[in-house]
Amino acid sequence: MFDCVNIPVALLKDARLSLSDVQVYAALVLLSGESRKCSSTRDEIQKASGVQRVSRHTQNLFVCGHIRIEKAGDGNRNTYAVLTGDEMNKPKQITLEEFKNEFLEYSSGVHSRKTIRTHKTAFREFIRVEGNRPLQSIGIREIEHFLSKKKMEASEWTARKYYGSLASAFEKAVHWELIKENPFRKVKKPKPPEVLPLFFSEDEFNTLLSSVQSRDFRELCITALLSGLRLGELLALHWIDLDFTLKVIQVKNSETFTTKSRKNRIVPMSDELFRLLRERKENIRNESAFVFHNKKGKPLKEQTISQRFKKYVIDAGINDKLHFHSLRHSFATHLVKKGVPLFAIQKLLGHSTSKTTEIYSHLLPQQLHREVNILAGVFNLKDSNTN
Repeated sequence: MFDCVNIPVALLKDARLSLSDVQVYAALVLLSGESRKCSSTRDEIQKASGVQRVSRHTQNLFVCGHIRIEKAGDGNRNTYAVLTGDEMNKPKQITLEEFKNEFLEYSSGVHSRKTIRTHKTAFREFIRVEGNRPLQSIGIREIEHFLSKKKMEASEWTARKYYGSLASAFEKAVHWELIKENPFRKVKKPKPPEVLPLFFSEDEFNTLLSSVQSRDFRELCITALLSGLRLGELLALHWIDLDFTLKVIQVKNSETFTTKSRKNRIVPMSDELFRLLRERKENIRNESAFVFHNKKGKPLKEQTISQRFKKYVIDAGINDKLHFHSLRHSFATHLVKKGVPLFAIQKLLGHSTSKTTEIYSHLLPQQLHREVNILAGVFNLKDSNTN
């Protein structure tokens, strides 16, 4: 059943009392109606009523033992509903905007900045297209309409990116018991046509370097090509992350940086990269903790580097579709061409699964032809035709 507890205005306006105190008051009203005895001190009452703190975006939802107390939907801010029995199993009604705010607060503590930006954009676009409707009202029809709209407005790739972001958010909504099931799991994920990764040929990279006047920027590009590190990983590198004795780079999480996979990894330095970074360390002109930094010793910004890199590409007169991430593709592509196994490349790139690394598998046929020809030498087959 469903009852209401009227909360006095004076109680709500008392600055000394928290929302948990309001919960205690409502709980005491209910408990006293059931002739239960409660302790009189605040701490004892909270303990007896099972008060729990909740996030600031769900302050209108209280938990009191087996009782759920939430604001009544009649617009009266002084009225709270006490739900028991079957009513407890009904998900709390919140809007997309409310859920977005709560999810982004959670995301800010566990995801990388890039992932957080994607979540923000995905929610913004979803609400723009579908409206700020109740979270529980989102179904297959709304999701398919949104994906269709994004395919027309942007691309299949954009629709796929937003699908992944929103699907993970709605999975969290299920975990928080805001909805019973994730509607995105009933909709097929957009599958854009396979696009081969762009990479620099030897001539293209040398042409690019010839257009770069800054030694620091040249060394940043060469390090990216020879290590396969992502731009964010490069800009987060500290000198203490480089072990010149073991000739390895430690790509790791810190208070200000999180790797895409959220895992640390070790990347070996080639002899050429070792010489470049050691000379850079010996000739350092600024006592900065960062390997790559601005004139003030502060970390560089990804967007600034990406834009500057694109300008150099255009000035060099090479394929204008090449971008900074193409250096990472170049690292992997040329390793595959030289016969390095995909499994090893997966570890070097820090891919969580082999599926991501498989984008380079189109380069394997020429390598595999060389491998299967080994069989001729193993079996020493002769012409079996007889007269």
